[in-house]
Amino acid sequence: MKDFQIEQESRGAIQLIRLHGSLDMYSFPRLESQLQALFQQGHNSIMLDCSKLDYIGSAGLGALIGFAKQARDRNGDLKLFRVPDRIYKVIELLGFTKVLQVYDNEETALASFQKP
Repeated sequence: MKDFQIEQESRGAIQLIRLHGSLDMYSFPRLESQLQALFQQGHNSIMLDCSKLDYIGSAGLGALIGFAKQARDRNGDLKLFRVPDRIYKVIELLGFTKVLQVYDNEETALASFQKP
């Protein structure tokens, strides 16, 4: 498995985070601290590019659900896009698609923030 890496970019008021490698119990604290910092700075609308994600463990999935709820509590949201099929199947199997919004590409994820 590859080392976990995080890249961040702005798309106007929306923060784009690209995830690389494996999101597991050892690496998710890094994502958690980055997202908490964004929330503290008032950035509550966040998109996660999962195209380079190799693996996501239960700790990582649980954390994403918690972050999505935190973002919504702050009138924002956390949305995923380009989720590899093998990871999407796990998200779907666990019923997490009811909580996590998943999009095919960056454009549709970005546009979803504009909808009322």
